[in-house]
Amino acid sequence: MTSNTQDTIAQPETDYVSWLDGLWAQRLLSARDRKPDISVGILLWPTFPMMSLTGVIEPLRHAADFGDNSRPLHCRWSIMGKPGQSAVASCGIRVQSDGAYINPTDFDYIVVIGGLLPHLRTAPTSHRDYIRVAAAAGVTIIGVCTGAFVLAQEGLLTSRKAAIHPFHAEDFRIAFPNQPLSIRDDFLIDNGRITVPGGISILSLMTELIRRHCGPDRAAKAVHQLSLTEQRSMSAFDHERASSFRDAGDIRIQRAIVLIESRKGRDVSPELAAETAGLSPRQFARLFQEHIGMTPKRFILETRLRYARFLLESSLMPITEIAFETGFSDSAHLATAFKSKYGCSPRSLRKT
Repeated sequence: MTSNTQDTIAQPETDYVSWLDGLWAQRLLSARDRKPDISVGILLWPTFPMMSLTGVIEPLRHAADFGDNSRPLHCRWSIMGKPGQSAVASCGIRVQSDGAYINPTDFDYIVVIGGLLPHLRTAPTSHRDYIRVAAAAGVTIIGVCTGAFVLAQEGLLTSRKAAIHPFHAEDFRIAFPNQPLSIRDDFLIDNGRITVPGGISILSLMTELIRRHCGPDRAAKAVHQLSLTEQRSMSAFDHERASSFRDAGDIRIQRAIVLIESRKGRDVSPELAAETAGLSPRQFARLFQEHIGMTPKRFILETRLRYARFLLESSLMPITEIAFETGFSDSAHLATAFKSKYGCSPRSLRKT
């Protein structure tokens, strides 16, 4: 790394967003007047969850512009429909489309945000026509919440596994008995289809898509801007995650951390992280230890344990289920690692 790059990275903690914007500005010097890094078309089903809509748009908004501005410069999004068409969210708020159906190849992703199950068949037929055309054109389709049901109804999940919220799992099995599903993933990306259960999981997905299209600095900014203030009980999309990004000190290591954190340490190996960083495993291990103060393997484990602690403190999930959710083979293995890290067992932490 050159001394100039080091000077750029060594910014005060209080100026974190400005530092990320500075990194981005350097990358964009030779890329002016080009199309957005990522463009997303959104289709709303009646009684859609408002959180899923904001979960798609807010990370894009923060990644799209410098500082706390909200201009859709490098990320674009549009809620599509016929002129004057609107959809009422499950909370009763009406959201009107802001654009007509346009050529789906103008988008990187088409997002289908489903509604309450009894209302899935009440969406405009033009919505379903559009996603079939988009799929035929090779555009990646994202099914959010019960949007996965819509994709399955249209035959767009054939030979693919779907990420389904546990609340809807039995309904999904009954409706699509031959369709593989998972209730343990924040999202699944599978051959041109993405499924995400909704809720805070959508933030993890959008972080990953922003990282892929806009770079790890934009993903880190979105994480930082959407994090909560420091308190005992924080969201899975928490301030501690942003702190990890802040400590990176090397853009390549930061890129790997974004990957590890966005997956909560699951289904990611030191070798995959090294590949994401563009380094050999040996170089990656050396630089990671130098900048983070621990091995990649240890950091991945601690990320899983941090997520386990969050689930223990903020959910009623059984400890055995938390063990599976965070990548441990059983509750005993979780308990051993957890006690080594936090000095107490998962069960005793939950009782405090």
